[in-house]
Amino acid sequence: MSNFHPKDGSKAVRQQLADKKNGRFKRGIGGSLAAIMFVAAVSGCGSNDKSDKGKSTASAPASTSSAEASHKAAPTPKAKPATVLALTGSGTKNTSAFKVGDEWTLSYTFDCTKAMRAVGGKGNFIVFDKNDKIVNELDKTGKGSTQQHTPGTRQLQIISECDWTVKVTG
Repeated sequence: MSNFHPKDGSKAVRQQLADKKNGRFKRGIGGSLAAIMFVAAVSGCGSNDKSDKGKSTASAPASTSSAEASHKAAPTPKAKPATVLALTGSGTKNTSAFKVGDEWTLSYTFDCTKAMRAVGGKGNFIVFDKNDKIVNELDKTGKGSTQQHTPGTRQLQIISECDWTVKVTG
C-alpha cells in the first residue's frame, strides 16, 4: 500500500486517505465505514466465485443433452382423492363417523320426484356436519359438491324426504 496514490481506487479509499492523520484514522463512524468499505471492495477482487448472482450474459443458453434430460424429475401426477364415505339412501340418516384430512369434498345428488309427486312440489335436501349446515337445497332434483376444510373425525346428518347419494373424498 506504500505505492498507492489517492487518484487510484474508490472515493471511499481516497476519503480514507484524506482523513488519515499522524498514521491513524480520525475516530468516528465515517472512518470505520470507510475502512469497512475498503475491506469489502478488496475482498471482492480476484474472487473465484462462479455464481451468476446479479450478472447477465449475452451468450445463448446451453442445450441439455438427452442423457441430462432423462435424469430430470418428471412431474408427479396428482393422486386421485380416496373415497372415505359413499352412501345411497332416502329420508333422514346419520352417517357413521369417518376421518378426513385438511381438505375434503362432499359430493351429493338428490331426487325428490317420487317423494313429492303427490303434491307436485319441491323437496328439501339438507346435510349437517356436527352443527354446521353444509348443504341446503330445495328443488325437485339436484346435485353438487362442496369443499370442506375441517379435519378430523366427522359425522354427517342428512335430512330429506328425497332419494339421495352422498360421497366424501379426501
